Amino acid sequence: MPQPGKDRSFYSKYFREGTVLHGLQVAPEDREWTLSVPKADVKQTDVVLYLGCNVMKTSHLVQTVVDIFKLLEVDFVAVGGASYCCGIQHFQRGDEAAGLSMSKTTVDNFKKFQPERVVMWCPSCIYFYDEIMDLKQEMPFQHVTEFLVENLDKLDFKPQPEAKVSLHYHTGREQSDIEAQSALKLLSLLPGIEVADIGSDPRLSRHCTPAAREKTGGDVWDGIIQQQFERAVEEKVTIYSTLYHGCQRALFVHEDNYPVKVEHYVSLVGRALGIEHDDLYKKYTKMGNLDAIMAETSACSVASGISTEEARDMIQKTFVS
Repeated sequence: MPQPGKDRSFYSKYFREGTVLHGLQVAPEDREWTLSVPKADVKQTDVVLYLGCNVMKTSHLVQTVVDIFKLLEVDFVAVGGASYCCGIQHFQRGDEAAGLSMSKTTVDNFKKFQPERVVMWCPSCIYFYDEIMDLKQEMPFQHVTEFLVENLDKLDFKPQPEAKVSLHYHTGREQSDIEAQSALKLLSLLPGIEVADIGSDPRLSRHCTPAAREKTGGDVWDGIIQQQFERAVEEKVTIYSTLYHGCQRALFVHEDNYPVKVEHYVSLVGRALGIEHDDLYKKYTKMGNLDAIMAETSACSVASGISTEEARDMIQKTFVS
């Protein structure tokens, strides 16, 4: 592990990657969420929908959850991106002072909205604020899945094509189990959807990340994932649904190996509400053609102020290589 303060370049690269990938997928004028910190005199808002920073790479999930919240007719503001880092990246790399400082700054920015609660999207953010920072007494918060279950009476689900769906979730922590059960309940209420619970394995840690895979052991991790997909096929599952954005990015490639479609649970919930946003991260990865992706993302790239060179490098690194 790097010594505190010795690897600053990692953070700038990490956050810039999320910013650029987001900018390639959604033009600034189409963003109904804020990436900048609030001024002191912002309007009071009942709910802060805290997206975190990493989900920005998978922008269709941001678009979908914001559209769902609009249907709830709740007074909310959605915030995310590098300016709202929870601090876990610094904390986990040994730079604890910086991580704690960033965490406090982000919480202070939440407070400017004077919210009744913060609804969190990212499993890392909610883990950090709950188990490391222990902030629930200072700022009431819950995961998006819990909030949606709490507001089921405001969601008018319409029938969609029949499908058998499993949920890829993580277990071994009370909060993780709450999120999984909430997501399973949401899926079970979608007309046309049959849910098959194929279970999970605590060795998968909190969510799918390269660091978690390395800690568990690549062969062990890959074996668990393989068993899950094989179980899904045995259960005649047609949609292998993911719970977290990192898992969606890590697992959709298995569509090439198994007769299932890998989709995030919120995409299924959105579809039952008439909301549909393409998974561009998956689309571009499957395209794998640098020039074609450059052409398709050029309008968003220009609008987002991303240079042609930076766009090309990011597309090559993320979707082609």
